[in-house]
Amino acid sequence: MLYKVLTKNDYVRLVKGLIEDYKMIGPKKKDKAVHDFVHIKDMAELDTNYTRTTIPPAKKILFPPKEKLVEYEIGNEIKIKPVIESEEMILFGVNAWDINGINFLDQFFSTDFVDENYWEKREKITVIGLDIDPIETNFALSMNAEYATEGFDLYLTDLGDRYFTRVATAKGNQLLNSYTEAKEATQKDFKDFDSYMDNYRSKFTNKVDIKSFYDNFELIYDNEEFWKKAAKDCLSCGSCNLVCPTCFCFNVQDDLELNLKKGAKTREWDSCMIPEYGLVAGGHNFRPDKENRLKQRYRCKLKTFYDKFGQYSCVGCGRCIEACLAKINIAEDINSVKKEVNV
Repeated sequence: MLYKVLTKNDYVRLVKGLIEDYKMIGPKKKDKAVHDFVHIKDMAELDTNYTRTTIPPAKKILFPPKEKLVEYEIGNEIKIKPVIESEEMILFGVNAWDINGINFLDQFFSTDFVDENYWEKREKITVIGLDIDPIETNFALSMNAEYATEGFDLYLTDLGDRYFTRVATAKGNQLLNSYTEAKEATQKDFKDFDSYMDNYRSKFTNKVDIKSFYDNFELIYDNEEFWKKAAKDCLSCGSCNLVCPTCFCFNVQDDLELNLKKGAKTREWDSCMIPEYGLVAGGHNFRPDKENRLKQRYRCKLKTFYDKFGQYSCVGCGRCIEACLAKINIAEDINSVKKEVNV
């Protein structure tokens, strides 16, 4: 890791240069409440001062909500043509918890199997991170996701009159050298960055007791009363999954043309919280009730992948809390598990 400092003018030159020479995806204000990661064609469109989380998360660039996987033709023999769409681009202004969400997806899509559609995109994307203040529902600090140590090429921290810049890759360093006159960080820059991080971490006011959850979850796993209470208002809409930066479930469907000779396989985001998710042939449903679906979602997020990767598949961004129409709050539920055990 290299540590450099950009002046404010350097920052402007960097952004303008990237917009001119690359396809740059960055946060843009859509309305009073929501930003989205979209193609930025002018610096005036870029809005990195968002305090609310962007919905949907930046993962949609790597793992689109709907994506064609293969095309096929049925004749004397079946011809199959893989479809992998990817291009060089800059993903700019991603905060630490979303980068950690991408780091999780990197592991998921390369462990047990390598997802070529994901990795073709991942390898062509340059990630430039930027610190963003957390909102009140964000508990990334408790999930060790408020700070990213990998998964980016450059990471910028605004110190007021300059940017403290962490350079993680040769590609990131090349971009700095191409557009800026970045200087090596001095002792004062490090000191100011350290003070910034202390203040930044103090802004995470939503805390969860995740360490005790790991064991306590098993004790209340079969407590039907607890889970009925936790899920009683759930509408089974799946909004929590769709805004999550780490959810990876998808369904695959065949779209056959009217001539019955050509078709395509397409995958589309799926949700473990909708009733049809556990439905199989013959009409049996492995998870017919919402209490069981919520319980399994929490196990997936907070236990299964901690055992497999040593990393939670929840970064504590708080999007699911914001998106839930029934006001189900994963942070409150994590803490409720500890309270239930200690009644």
